[in-house]
Amino acid sequence: MQNTKRRNSKNSFKNDFWMIKQVFRCTPSFAILNIIFGVIWGALDSVGIIYSKLLIDSLTNDNGFDYVLKVILIYAGYIILTSAFNNWFIHIFNTSIKEKLLIRLNTMLFNKATSIDLEKYDNPEFYNDFIWSLDETYQRAVDLIGDLNGLIHRIIGSITVFAVLFSIDYVMAIIIFIGSVARIVISVFENKLFRMVSEENRPLLRKDGYIQRVHILPDYAKDLRISRVSELLWEEYYKTKNAKDGVINKFAIKKIWLRFLNPAVPLLAETVIYIVLLYKVIVTRSISVGSVAVAASSIWRVSFFFRDIVTRFMRFHEHGIFIEKIISFLENRPKIISGTKNADSFEKLEIRNLTFSYPNKTDEVFALKNINLTVKKGEKIAIVGYNGAGKTTLTKLIMRLYDCSSGDILYNGLPLNEYDLSSLRNKIAAVFQDYRIFAGTIAENVVGGIYDVSDDQKVIEALEKSVFSEKLSKLKNGINTLLTREFKDDGVELSGGEKQKIAIARAFYKNADLIILDEPSSALDPNAEYLLNKSISEYASDKTVIFISHRLSTTRHADKIFMFDSGEIIESGSHEELIAQNGKYAYMFNLQAEKYRK
Repeated sequence: MQNTKRRNSKNSFKNDFWMIKQVFRCTPSFAILNIIFGVIWGALDSVGIIYSKLLIDSLTNDNGFDYVLKVILIYAGYIILTSAFNNWFIHIFNTSIKEKLLIRLNTMLFNKATSIDLEKYDNPEFYNDFIWSLDETYQRAVDLIGDLNGLIHRIIGSITVFAVLFSIDYVMAIIIFIGSVARIVISVFENKLFRMVSEENRPLLRKDGYIQRVHILPDYAKDLRISRVSELLWEEYYKTKNAKDGVINKFAIKKIWLRFLNPAVPLLAETVIYIVLLYKVIVTRSISVGSVAVAASSIWRVSFFFRDIVTRFMRFHEHGIFIEKIISFLENRPKIISGTKNADSFEKLEIRNLTFSYPNKTDEVFALKNINLTVKKGEKIAIVGYNGAGKTTLTKLIMRLYDCSSGDILYNGLPLNEYDLSSLRNKIAAVFQDYRIFAGTIAENVVGGIYDVSDDQKVIEALEKSVFSEKLSKLKNGINTLLTREFKDDGVELSGGEKQKIAIARAFYKNADLIILDEPSSALDPNAEYLLNKSISEYASDKTVIFISHRLSTTRHADKIFMFDSGEIIESGSHEELIAQNGKYAYMFNLQAEKYRK
Protein backbone atom coordinates (compact mmCIF):
# COMPACT_ATOMS: atom_id res chain seq x y z
CA MET A 1 0.00 0.00 0.00
CA GLN A 2 2.81 2.40 0.92
CA ASN A 3 4.64 1.71 -2.35
CA THR A 4 1.41 2.33 -4.26
CA LYS A 5 0.96 5.70 -2.57
CA ARG A 6 4.56 6.61 -3.33
CA ARG A 7 4.12 5.62 -6.97
CA ASN A 8 0.86 7.61 -7.21
CA SER A 9 2.60 10.67 -5.77
CA LYS A 10 5.43 10.27 -8.27
CA ASN A 11 2.96 10.05 -11.16
CA SER A 12 1.04 12.98 -9.73
CA PHE A 13 4.09 15.27 -9.73
CA LYS A 14 5.03 13.99 -13.18
CA ASN A 15 1.58 15.08 -14.39
CA ASP A 16 2.11 18.50 -12.78
CA PHE A 17 5.38 18.85 -14.69
CA TRP A 18 3.54 17.94 -17.92
CA MET A 19 1.01 20.72 -17.32
CA ILE A 20 3.73 23.25 -16.49
CA LYS A 21 5.35 22.38 -19.85
CA GLN A 22 2.03 23.05 -21.61
CA VAL A 23 1.82 26.47 -19.98
CA PHE A 24 5.44 27.18 -21.02
CA ARG A 25 4.54 26.18 -24.58
CA CYS A 26 1.35 28.29 -24.72
CA THR A 27 2.44 31.37 -22.73
CA PRO A 28 6.12 31.16 -21.70
CA SER A 29 6.14 34.67 -20.17
CA PHE A 30 3.30 33.71 -17.79
CA ALA A 31 5.21 30.72 -16.42
CA ILE A 32 8.66 32.34 -16.31
CA LEU A 33 7.58 35.59 -14.63
CA ASN A 34 5.52 33.75 -12.02
CA ILE A 35 8.59 31.69 -11.09
CA ILE A 36 10.88 34.75 -11.03
CA PHE A 37 8.49 36.76 -8.91
CA GLY A 38 8.04 33.83 -6.54
CA VAL A 39 11.79 34.03 -5.88
CA ILE A 40 11.77 37.85 -5.59
CA TRP A 41 8.82 38.05 -3.18
CA GLY A 42 10.29 35.23 -1.09
CA ALA A 43 13.64 37.02 -0.83
CA LEU A 44 11.90 40.23 0.22
CA ASP A 45 9.84 38.58 2.98
CA SER A 46 12.52 39.36 5.56
CA VAL A 47 12.45 43.10 4.76
CA GLY A 48 9.48 43.70 7.07
CA ILE A 49 11.01 42.03 10.12
CA ILE A 50 14.40 43.70 9.52
CA TYR A 51 12.55 47.04 9.34
CA SER A 52 10.82 46.30 12.69
CA LYS A 53 14.16 45.50 14.31
CA LEU A 54 15.90 48.61 12.95
CA LEU A 55 13.02 50.89 13.92
CA ILE A 56 12.63 49.61 17.48
CA ASP A 57 16.38 49.41 18.09
CA SER A 58 16.88 52.94 16.77
CA LEU A 59 14.16 54.23 19.10
CA THR A 60 15.46 52.39 22.18
CA ASN A 61 19.08 53.33 21.41
CA ASP A 62 18.13 56.95 20.78
CA ASN A 63 19.77 57.07 17.30
CA GLY A 64 18.19 60.42 16.57
CA PHE A 65 15.19 61.67 14.65
CA ASP A 66 16.97 61.87 11.28
CA TYR A 67 18.01 58.21 11.38
CA VAL A 68 14.53 57.05 12.40
CA LEU A 69 12.90 59.16 9.69
CA LYS A 70 15.30 57.79 7.09
CA VAL A 71 14.41 54.19 8.07
CA ILE A 72 10.67 54.97 7.88
CA LEU A 73 10.91 56.75 4.52
CA ILE A 74 13.03 54.01 2.94
CA TYR A 75 10.58 51.34 4.08
CA ALA A 76 7.59 53.43 2.95
CA GLY A 77 9.16 53.82 -0.50
CA TYR A 78 9.78 50.08 -0.63
CA ILE A 79 6.13 49.37 0.27
CA ILE A 80 4.80 51.81 -2.35
CA LEU A 81 7.00 50.45 -5.14
CA THR A 82 6.43 46.77 -4.39
CA SER A 83 2.69 47.33 -3.95
CA ALA A 84 2.42 49.15 -7.29
CA PHE A 85 4.49 46.51 -9.04
CA ASN A 86 2.54 43.67 -7.42
CA ASN A 87 -0.78 45.22 -8.49
CA TRP A 88 0.49 45.58 -12.06
CA PHE A 89 1.69 41.98 -12.07
CA ILE A 90 -1.53 40.51 -10.63
CA HIS A 91 -4.26 42.71 -12.11
CA ILE A 92 -2.79 43.76 -15.47
CA PHE A 93 -0.06 41.40 -16.68
CA ASN A 94 -1.51 38.17 -15.29
CA THR A 95 -5.07 39.05 -16.32
CA SER A 96 -4.01 39.78 -19.90
CA ILE A 97 -1.68 36.81 -20.33
CA LYS A 98 -4.19 34.38 -18.81
CA GLU A 99 -6.65 35.21 -21.60
CA LYS A 100 -4.02 34.09 -24.13
CA LEU A 101 -3.44 30.93 -22.13
CA LEU A 102 -7.19 30.23 -22.07
CA ILE A 103 -7.49 30.63 -25.84
CA ARG A 104 -4.47 28.43 -26.62
CA LEU A 105 -5.39 25.66 -24.20
CA ASN A 106 -9.01 25.62 -25.37
CA THR A 107 -7.90 25.55 -29.01
CA MET A 108 -5.86 22.44 -28.23
CA LEU A 109 -8.81 20.84 -26.43
CA PHE A 110 -11.43 21.78 -29.05
CA ASN A 111 -9.25 20.38 -31.85
CA LYS A 112 -8.92 17.15 -29.91
CA ALA A 113 -12.66 17.04 -29.14
CA THR A 114 -13.54 17.13 -32.85
CA SER A 115 -11.16 14.26 -33.64
CA ILE A 116 -12.09 11.66 -31.00
CA ASP A 117 -14.19 8.70 -32.10
CA LEU A 118 -17.94 8.98 -31.75
CA GLU A 119 -17.93 5.69 -29.82
CA LYS A 120 -16.21 7.47 -26.93
CA TYR A 121 -19.45 9.35 -26.31
CA ASP A 122 -21.05 5.98 -25.55
CA ASN A 123 -18.60 5.38 -22.69
CA PRO A 124 -19.92 7.27 -19.60
CA GLU A 125 -16.56 7.19 -17.80
CA PHE A 126 -14.64 8.59 -20.78
CA TYR A 127 -17.37 11.11 -21.52
CA ASN A 128 -17.35 12.39 -17.93
CA ASP A 129 -13.56 12.80 -18.05
CA PHE A 130 -13.88 14.46 -21.45
CA ILE A 131 -16.37 17.04 -20.15
CA TRP A 132 -14.28 17.55 -17.02
CA SER A 133 -11.16 18.16 -19.14
CA LEU A 134 -12.90 20.82 -21.21
CA ASP A 135 -14.23 22.53 -18.07
CA GLU A 136 -11.15 22.28 -15.85
CA THR A 137 -7.94 22.36 -17.92
CA TYR A 138 -7.49 26.13 -17.97
CA GLN A 139 -8.26 26.61 -14.26
CA ARG A 140 -5.98 23.69 -13.30
CA ALA A 141 -3.16 25.24 -15.34
CA VAL A 142 -3.63 28.66 -13.73
CA ASP A 143 -3.95 27.20 -10.22
CA LEU A 144 -0.87 25.03 -10.74
CA ILE A 145 1.27 28.01 -11.81
CA GLY A 146 -0.15 30.03 -8.90
CA ASP A 147 0.76 27.25 -6.46
CA LEU A 148 4.23 26.97 -8.00
CA ASN A 149 4.69 30.73 -7.51
CA GLY A 150 3.41 30.47 -3.94
CA LEU A 151 5.56 27.44 -3.11
CA ILE A 152 8.75 29.12 -4.34
CA HIS A 153 7.73 32.27 -2.49
CA ARG A 154 7.17 30.42 0.82
CA ILE A 155 10.34 28.31 0.59
CA ILE A 156 12.57 31.30 -0.19
CA GLY A 157 10.69 33.37 2.41
CA SER A 158 11.18 30.71 5.11
CA ILE A 159 14.90 30.54 4.34
CA THR A 160 15.36 34.32 4.51
CA VAL A 161 13.32 34.70 7.72
CA PHE A 162 15.22 31.86 9.42
CA ALA A 163 18.50 33.37 8.29
CA VAL A 164 17.55 36.61 10.06
CA LEU A 165 16.41 34.71 13.17
CA PHE A 166 19.61 32.63 13.33
CA SER A 167 21.66 35.80 13.03
CA ILE A 168 19.85 37.14 16.12
CA ASP A 169 19.59 34.00 18.29
CA TYR A 170 19.80 30.39 17.15
CA VAL A 171 17.95 29.02 20.23
CA MET A 172 14.97 31.23 19.46
CA ALA A 173 15.07 30.13 15.80
CA ILE A 174 15.02 26.44 16.79
CA ILE A 175 12.06 26.92 19.16
CA ILE A 176 10.08 28.75 16.46
CA PHE A 177 10.94 25.97 14.02
CA ILE A 178 9.67 23.26 16.41
CA GLY A 179 6.44 25.19 17.06
CA SER A 180 5.86 25.61 13.33
CA VAL A 181 6.46 21.92 12.63
CA ALA A 182 3.92 21.03 15.36
CA ARG A 183 1.30 23.17 13.63
CA ILE A 184 2.12 21.53 10.31
CA VAL A 185 1.60 18.06 11.76
CA ILE A 186 -1.81 19.09 13.07
CA SER A 187 -2.67 20.65 9.70
CA VAL A 188 -1.73 17.41 7.92
CA PHE A 189 -4.10 15.44 10.16
CA GLU A 190 -6.83 18.06 9.61
CA ASN A 191 -6.43 17.83 5.83
CA LYS A 192 -6.50 14.04 5.97
CA LEU A 193 -9.71 14.16 8.01
CA PHE A 194 -11.19 16.69 5.59
CA ARG A 195 -10.45 14.37 2.63
CA MET A 196 -12.08 11.42 4.42
CA VAL A 197 -15.20 13.48 5.11
CA SER A 198 -15.22 14.74 1.49
CA GLU A 199 -14.94 11.18 0.12
CA GLU A 200 -17.97 10.03 2.10
CA ASN A 201 -19.95 13.17 1.25
CA ARG A 202 -19.18 13.16 -2.50
CA PRO A 203 -21.98 10.79 -3.60
CA LEU A 204 -24.39 12.58 -1.26
CA LEU A 205 -23.47 15.98 -2.69
CA ARG A 206 -23.88 14.58 -6.22
CA LYS A 207 -27.41 13.50 -5.31
CA ASP A 208 -28.08 16.95 -3.81
CA GLY A 209 -26.83 18.57 -7.00
CA TYR A 210 -29.10 16.45 -9.16
CA ILE A 211 -32.18 17.27 -7.07
CA GLN A 212 -31.29 20.96 -7.23
CA ARG A 213 -30.82 20.88 -11.03
CA VAL A 214 -34.16 19.15 -11.53
CA HIS A 215 -35.92 21.94 -9.65
CA ILE A 216 -34.03 24.73 -11.44
CA LEU A 217 -33.55 23.71 -15.09
CA PRO A 218 -36.39 24.51 -17.51
CA ASP A 219 -36.08 21.02 -19.08
CA TYR A 220 -37.86 19.51 -16.06
CA ALA A 221 -40.29 22.34 -15.29
CA LYS A 222 -43.31 20.97 -17.19
CA ASP A 223 -43.03 17.41 -15.88
CA LEU A 224 -42.62 18.60 -12.30
CA ARG A 225 -45.87 20.52 -12.55
CA ILE A 226 -47.94 17.70 -13.95
CA SER A 227 -46.60 14.92 -11.72
CA ARG A 228 -45.65 14.15 -8.12
CA VAL A 229 -41.99 13.52 -8.89
CA SER A 230 -41.04 16.48 -6.69
CA GLU A 231 -42.36 14.63 -3.62
CA LEU A 232 -40.19 11.64 -4.48
CA LEU A 233 -37.12 13.83 -4.91
CA TRP A 234 -37.74 15.69 -1.66
CA GLU A 235 -37.92 12.34 0.15
CA GLU A 236 -34.49 11.51 -1.30
CA TYR A 237 -33.27 14.97 -0.32
CA TYR A 238 -34.13 14.40 3.34
CA LYS A 239 -32.53 10.95 3.25
CA THR A 240 -29.37 12.57 1.91
CA LYS A 241 -29.44 15.17 4.69
CA ASN A 242 -29.67 12.42 7.31
CA ALA A 243 -26.79 10.57 5.67
CA LYS A 244 -24.67 13.75 5.77
CA ASP A 245 -25.50 14.14 9.47
CA GLY A 246 -24.26 10.58 9.95
CA VAL A 247 -20.93 11.47 8.31
CA ILE A 248 -20.59 14.49 10.63
CA ASN A 249 -21.25 12.36 13.72
CA LYS A 250 -18.82 9.67 12.54
CA PHE A 251 -15.86 12.06 12.53
CA ALA A 252 -17.02 14.42 15.31
CA ILE A 253 -14.62 13.22 18.07
CA LYS A 254 -11.54 13.48 15.84
CA LYS A 255 -12.62 16.95 14.74
CA ILE A 256 -13.03 18.11 18.34
CA TRP A 257 -9.55 16.88 19.29
CA LEU A 258 -7.93 18.53 16.28
CA ARG A 259 -9.83 21.77 16.88
CA PHE A 260 -8.48 21.71 20.46
CA LEU A 261 -4.89 20.90 19.51
CA ASN A 262 -4.74 23.37 16.63
CA PRO A 263 -4.66 26.48 18.87
CA ALA A 264 -3.27 24.73 21.99
CA VAL A 265 0.03 23.46 20.54
CA PRO A 266 1.04 26.76 18.91
CA LEU A 267 0.02 28.60 22.09
CA LEU A 268 2.31 26.36 24.11
CA ALA A 269 5.16 26.93 21.66
CA GLU A 270 4.63 30.70 21.71
CA THR A 271 4.57 30.70 25.52
CA VAL A 272 7.95 28.95 25.62
CA ILE A 273 9.34 31.40 23.07
CA TYR A 274 8.17 34.43 25.06
CA ILE A 275 9.64 33.00 28.29
CA VAL A 276 13.00 32.52 26.53
CA LEU A 277 12.82 36.03 25.07
CA LEU A 278 12.03 37.62 28.44
CA TYR A 279 14.90 35.71 30.04
CA LYS A 280 17.34 36.91 27.35
CA VAL A 281 16.13 40.52 27.48
CA ILE A 282 15.75 40.97 31.26
CA VAL A 283 18.19 38.51 32.82
CA THR A 284 21.06 37.96 30.37
CA ARG A 285 20.47 41.13 28.29
CA SER A 286 21.83 39.16 25.32
CA ILE A 287 19.32 40.40 22.73
CA SER A 288 17.74 43.77 22.01
CA VAL A 289 14.11 44.83 22.20
CA GLY A 290 14.12 44.98 18.40
CA SER A 291 15.11 41.33 18.30
CA VAL A 292 12.12 40.54 20.51
CA ALA A 293 9.87 42.30 17.99
CA VAL A 294 11.47 40.28 15.18
CA ALA A 295 10.83 37.04 17.06
CA ALA A 296 7.23 37.99 17.86
CA SER A 297 6.42 38.83 14.24
CA SER A 298 8.30 35.77 12.97
CA ILE A 299 6.35 33.25 15.06
CA TRP A 300 3.12 33.56 13.07
CA ARG A 301 4.97 34.31 9.80
CA VAL A 302 7.10 31.14 9.84
CA SER A 303 4.19 29.04 11.06
CA PHE A 304 2.04 30.37 8.22
CA PHE A 305 4.81 29.77 5.66
CA PHE A 306 5.30 26.16 6.77
CA ARG A 307 1.59 25.36 6.73
CA ASP A 308 1.23 27.00 3.34
CA ILE A 309 4.12 24.93 1.94
CA VAL A 310 2.44 21.72 3.12
CA THR A 311 -0.94 22.86 1.75
CA ARG A 312 0.56 23.65 -1.65
CA PHE A 313 2.39 20.32 -1.81
CA MET A 314 -0.91 18.60 -1.11
CA ARG A 315 -2.55 20.67 -3.83
CA PHE A 316 0.21 19.65 -6.25
CA HIS A 317 -0.75 16.04 -5.54
CA GLU A 318 -4.43 16.86 -6.13
CA HIS A 319 -3.64 18.75 -9.35
CA GLY A 320 -1.66 15.76 -10.62
CA ILE A 321 -4.54 13.35 -10.05
CA PHE A 322 -6.93 15.47 -12.09
CA ILE A 323 -4.35 16.37 -14.75
CA GLU A 324 -4.08 12.61 -15.36
CA LYS A 325 -7.60 12.80 -16.83
CA ILE A 326 -6.60 15.67 -19.11
CA ILE A 327 -3.52 13.77 -20.32
CA SER A 328 -5.62 10.64 -20.89
CA PHE A 329 -8.09 12.66 -22.97
CA LEU A 330 -5.39 14.35 -25.07
CA GLU A 331 -3.41 11.14 -25.60
CA ASN A 332 -6.49 9.26 -26.80
CA ARG A 333 -5.88 7.88 -30.28
CA PRO A 334 -8.86 7.52 -32.65
CA LYS A 335 -9.73 4.14 -34.12
CA ILE A 336 -11.32 5.76 -37.18
CA ILE A 337 -8.14 6.42 -39.16
CA SER A 338 -8.32 8.35 -42.41
CA GLY A 339 -7.28 6.61 -45.59
CA THR A 340 -5.36 8.27 -48.42
CA LYS A 341 -7.55 7.97 -51.53
CA ASN A 342 -9.71 10.88 -52.70
CA ALA A 343 -13.32 9.92 -53.25
CA ASP A 344 -14.58 10.33 -56.82
CA SER A 345 -18.14 11.26 -57.76
CA PHE A 346 -20.65 8.77 -56.44
CA GLU A 347 -21.47 5.75 -58.58
CA LYS A 348 -22.43 2.93 -56.24
CA LEU A 349 -22.68 2.06 -52.53
CA GLU A 350 -22.53 -1.62 -51.59
CA ILE A 351 -23.14 -3.01 -48.12
CA ARG A 352 -22.03 -6.63 -47.73
CA ASN A 353 -22.77 -8.90 -44.76
CA LEU A 354 -22.61 -5.92 -42.40
CA THR A 355 -22.93 -6.61 -38.68
CA PHE A 356 -22.47 -3.98 -36.00
CA SER A 357 -22.80 -3.62 -32.24
CA TYR A 358 -22.04 -0.45 -30.33
CA PRO A 359 -18.80 -0.51 -28.34
CA ASN A 360 -18.89 -0.48 -24.53
CA LYS A 361 -22.12 -2.49 -24.42
CA THR A 362 -22.10 -5.15 -21.72
CA ASP A 363 -24.49 -7.46 -23.55
CA GLU A 364 -24.22 -8.92 -27.05
CA VAL A 365 -26.93 -6.83 -28.67
CA PHE A 366 -26.39 -6.18 -32.38
CA ALA A 367 -27.71 -2.91 -33.76
CA LEU A 368 -27.39 -4.36 -37.27
CA LYS A 369 -27.11 -7.99 -38.39
CA ASN A 370 -26.06 -9.35 -41.78
CA ILE A 371 -27.16 -6.33 -43.83
CA ASN A 372 -26.82 -6.58 -47.61
CA LEU A 373 -28.00 -3.84 -49.96
CA THR A 374 -26.81 -1.83 -52.97
CA VAL A 375 -27.50 1.80 -53.90
CA LYS A 376 -26.74 2.97 -57.43
CA LYS A 377 -26.28 6.47 -58.79
CA GLY A 378 -29.55 8.36 -59.19
CA GLU A 379 -31.65 5.91 -57.17
CA LYS A 380 -34.09 6.92 -54.50
CA ILE A 381 -33.85 4.40 -51.65
CA ALA A 382 -36.12 4.24 -48.60
CA ILE A 383 -35.06 2.52 -45.38
CA VAL A 384 -38.06 2.13 -43.10
CA GLY A 385 -38.94 0.55 -39.78
CA TYR A 386 -39.97 1.32 -36.25
CA ASN A 387 -37.77 3.17 -33.76
CA GLY A 388 -34.75 1.13 -32.71
CA ALA A 389 -34.68 -0.93 -35.90
CA GLY A 390 -31.10 0.18 -36.73
CA LYS A 391 -31.87 2.73 -39.46
CA THR A 392 -29.91 5.65 -37.96
CA THR A 393 -27.01 3.35 -37.08
CA LEU A 394 -26.62 2.57 -40.78
CA THR A 395 -26.26 6.29 -41.53
CA LYS A 396 -23.44 6.60 -38.99
CA LEU A 397 -21.63 3.66 -40.58
CA ILE A 398 -21.99 5.06 -44.10
CA MET A 399 -20.56 8.39 -42.89
CA ARG A 400 -17.81 6.35 -41.17
CA LEU A 401 -18.50 7.76 -37.74
CA TYR A 402 -18.19 4.12 -36.66
CA ASP A 403 -16.59 1.13 -38.38
CA CYS A 404 -18.39 -2.14 -38.99
CA SER A 405 -17.94 -4.96 -36.48
CA SER A 406 -17.83 -7.30 -39.48
CA GLY A 407 -18.64 -7.08 -43.17
CA ASP A 408 -17.92 -4.20 -45.56
CA ILE A 409 -19.29 -0.94 -46.91
CA LEU A 410 -17.91 -0.16 -50.37
CA TYR A 411 -17.98 3.27 -52.00
CA ASN A 412 -17.45 2.94 -55.75
CA GLY A 413 -16.07 -0.55 -55.14
CA LEU A 414 -13.54 0.31 -52.43
CA PRO A 415 -13.89 -0.09 -48.63
CA LEU A 416 -14.60 3.17 -46.81
CA ASN A 417 -11.39 2.94 -44.76
CA GLU A 418 -9.27 3.43 -47.90
CA TYR A 419 -10.67 6.92 -48.46
CA ASP A 420 -9.54 10.18 -46.94
CA LEU A 421 -12.25 10.97 -44.37
CA SER A 422 -12.79 14.58 -45.45
CA SER A 423 -12.91 13.62 -49.11
CA LEU A 424 -15.45 10.83 -48.44
CA ARG A 425 -17.70 12.94 -46.22
CA ASN A 426 -17.66 15.80 -48.73
CA LYS A 427 -19.34 13.45 -51.22
CA ILE A 428 -22.15 12.63 -48.78
CA ALA A 429 -24.66 15.06 -47.26
CA ALA A 430 -26.37 13.64 -44.18
CA VAL A 431 -29.15 15.15 -42.08
CA PHE A 432 -29.34 13.24 -38.82
CA GLN A 433 -32.48 12.60 -36.85
CA ASP A 434 -30.96 14.43 -33.87
CA TYR A 435 -29.79 17.43 -35.93
CA ARG A 436 -28.56 20.51 -34.11
CA ILE A 437 -28.89 24.25 -34.77
CA PHE A 438 -25.85 26.26 -33.64
CA ALA A 439 -25.56 29.74 -32.16
CA GLY A 440 -24.86 31.65 -35.37
CA THR A 441 -26.67 33.21 -38.29
CA ILE A 442 -29.02 31.29 -40.57
CA ALA A 443 -26.39 31.51 -43.32
CA GLU A 444 -23.67 30.11 -41.04
CA ASN A 445 -25.97 27.26 -40.03
CA VAL A 446 -26.72 26.41 -43.65
CA VAL A 447 -23.08 26.61 -44.74
CA GLY A 448 -21.97 24.74 -41.62
CA GLY A 449 -19.24 27.27 -40.78
CA ILE A 450 -17.87 30.61 -41.93
CA TYR A 451 -19.46 31.81 -45.14
CA ASP A 452 -18.70 34.52 -47.68
CA VAL A 453 -21.30 37.00 -48.93
CA SER A 454 -20.65 35.68 -52.42
CA ASP A 455 -22.48 32.53 -51.29
CA ASP A 456 -25.68 34.42 -50.40
CA GLN A 457 -27.62 33.23 -53.42
CA LYS A 458 -26.55 29.64 -52.90
CA VAL A 459 -27.70 29.82 -49.25
CA ILE A 460 -31.07 31.31 -50.24
CA GLU A 461 -31.61 28.62 -52.89
CA ALA A 462 -30.84 25.89 -50.34
CA LEU A 463 -33.44 27.40 -47.99
CA GLU A 464 -36.00 27.56 -50.81
CA LYS A 465 -35.45 23.86 -51.51
CA SER A 466 -36.08 23.04 -47.85
CA VAL A 467 -39.34 25.08 -47.92
CA PHE A 468 -38.02 27.74 -45.50
CA SER A 469 -38.67 30.72 -47.81
CA GLU A 470 -41.94 31.81 -46.17
CA LYS A 471 -40.33 32.04 -42.73
CA LEU A 472 -37.21 33.70 -44.16
CA SER A 473 -39.31 36.48 -45.72
CA LYS A 474 -40.61 37.41 -42.25
CA LEU A 475 -37.13 37.86 -40.74
CA LYS A 476 -35.89 41.44 -41.15
CA ASN A 477 -32.23 40.36 -41.24
CA GLY A 478 -32.87 37.52 -43.66
CA ILE A 479 -30.11 34.93 -43.80
CA ASN A 480 -28.06 37.09 -41.39
CA THR A 481 -30.62 36.51 -38.62
CA LEU A 482 -28.88 35.24 -35.48
CA LEU A 483 -30.35 31.98 -34.20
CA THR A 484 -30.74 31.07 -30.50
CA ARG A 485 -30.15 33.46 -27.61
CA GLU A 486 -26.83 31.92 -26.57
CA PHE A 487 -24.79 34.87 -27.86
CA LYS A 488 -27.34 37.70 -27.92
CA ASP A 489 -30.68 38.30 -26.24
CA ASP A 490 -32.30 39.30 -29.55
CA GLY A 491 -31.46 35.97 -31.20
CA VAL A 492 -34.39 34.20 -32.88
CA GLU A 493 -35.74 30.92 -31.52
CA LEU A 494 -37.20 28.72 -34.26
CA SER A 495 -39.83 26.01 -33.93
CA GLY A 496 -38.86 22.36 -34.24
CA GLY A 497 -40.08 22.15 -37.82
CA GLU A 498 -38.26 25.36 -38.82
CA LYS A 499 -35.02 24.07 -37.32
CA GLN A 500 -35.42 20.84 -39.26
CA LYS A 501 -35.78 22.80 -42.50
CA ILE A 502 -32.51 24.65 -41.74
CA ALA A 503 -30.81 21.27 -41.20
CA ILE A 504 -32.17 19.96 -44.51
CA ALA A 505 -30.99 23.15 -46.26
CA ARG A 506 -27.43 22.19 -45.23
CA ALA A 507 -27.71 19.05 -47.35
CA PHE A 508 -28.95 21.05 -50.37
CA TYR A 509 -26.22 23.67 -49.93
CA LYS A 510 -23.52 20.98 -49.85
CA ASN A 511 -24.67 19.78 -53.27
CA ALA A 512 -23.23 16.31 -52.56
CA ASP A 513 -23.57 13.28 -54.82
CA LEU A 514 -25.30 11.19 -52.16
CA ILE A 515 -27.90 12.63 -49.78
CA ILE A 516 -29.00 10.77 -46.65
CA LEU A 517 -32.09 12.15 -44.93
CA ASP A 518 -32.73 10.55 -41.53
CA GLU A 519 -36.34 11.24 -40.45
CA PRO A 520 -36.37 14.48 -42.51
CA SER A 521 -39.98 15.34 -41.65
CA SER A 522 -40.26 14.13 -38.04
CA ALA A 523 -40.94 17.66 -36.72
CA LEU A 524 -43.32 18.69 -39.52
CA ASP A 525 -47.09 18.59 -39.77
CA PRO A 526 -48.61 16.56 -42.67
CA ASN A 527 -49.02 19.59 -44.95
CA ALA A 528 -45.45 20.79 -44.39
CA GLU A 529 -44.27 17.20 -44.83
CA TYR A 530 -46.05 16.95 -48.19
CA LEU A 531 -44.51 20.23 -49.41
CA LEU A 532 -41.03 19.16 -48.26
CA ASN A 533 -41.30 15.77 -49.96
CA LYS A 534 -42.43 17.46 -53.16
CA SER A 535 -39.51 19.87 -52.97
CA ILE A 536 -37.01 17.09 -52.34
CA SER A 537 -38.36 15.12 -55.31
CA GLU A 538 -38.01 18.20 -57.51
CA TYR A 539 -34.63 19.53 -56.45
CA ALA A 540 -32.91 16.18 -55.83
CA SER A 541 -34.16 14.50 -59.00
CA ASP A 542 -30.60 14.06 -60.31
CA LYS A 543 -29.17 13.04 -56.92
CA THR A 544 -28.89 9.72 -55.15
CA VAL A 545 -31.09 9.94 -52.05
CA ILE A 546 -31.51 7.59 -49.09
CA PHE A 547 -34.62 8.33 -47.04
CA ILE A 548 -34.64 6.87 -43.53
CA SER A 549 -37.99 7.03 -41.80
CA HIS A 550 -40.64 5.29 -39.75
CA ARG A 551 -43.23 7.55 -41.44
CA LEU A 552 -44.00 6.09 -44.84
CA SER A 553 -45.34 9.13 -46.68
CA THR A 554 -41.88 9.50 -48.27
CA THR A 555 -41.58 5.92 -49.49
CA ARG A 556 -44.23 5.42 -52.19
CA HIS A 557 -42.11 6.70 -55.08
CA ALA A 558 -38.78 5.20 -53.92
CA ASP A 559 -37.05 2.93 -56.42
CA LYS A 560 -36.52 0.39 -53.67
CA ILE A 561 -37.61 0.07 -50.06
CA PHE A 562 -35.81 -1.86 -47.31
CA MET A 563 -37.86 -2.76 -44.26
CA PHE A 564 -35.73 -3.03 -41.09
CA ASP A 565 -36.76 -4.82 -37.92
CA SER A 566 -34.50 -5.52 -34.92
CA GLY A 567 -31.40 -4.67 -36.93
CA GLU A 568 -32.21 -6.92 -39.91
CA ILE A 569 -33.67 -6.42 -43.37
CA ILE A 570 -36.90 -8.42 -43.32
CA GLU A 571 -38.47 -7.15 -46.58
CA SER A 572 -37.25 -5.32 -49.68
CA GLY A 573 -38.74 -4.23 -52.99
CA SER A 574 -40.80 -1.42 -54.52
CA HIS A 575 -43.83 0.01 -52.76
CA GLU A 576 -46.21 -2.02 -54.94
CA GLU A 577 -44.21 -5.23 -54.40
CA LEU A 578 -44.19 -4.84 -50.62
CA ILE A 579 -47.89 -4.01 -50.48
CA ALA A 580 -48.54 -7.15 -52.52
CA GLN A 581 -46.50 -9.21 -50.02
CA ASN A 582 -48.93 -8.07 -47.32
CA GLY A 583 -46.18 -8.24 -44.69
CA LYS A 584 -44.98 -5.82 -42.03
CA TYR A 585 -44.42 -2.98 -44.48
CA ALA A 586 -47.97 -3.29 -45.82
CA TYR A 587 -49.38 -3.36 -42.30
CA MET A 588 -47.32 -0.31 -41.24
CA PHE A 589 -48.22 1.64 -44.40
CA ASN A 590 -51.94 0.92 -44.22
CA LEU A 591 -52.02 1.85 -40.53
CA GLN A 592 -50.39 5.20 -41.22
CA ALA A 593 -52.40 5.85 -44.37
CA GLU A 594 -55.61 5.36 -42.38
CA LYS A 595 -54.46 8.00 -39.89
CA TYR A 596 -53.66 10.42 -42.70
CA ARG A 597 -57.08 9.87 -44.25
CA LYS A 598 -58.73 10.52 -40.90
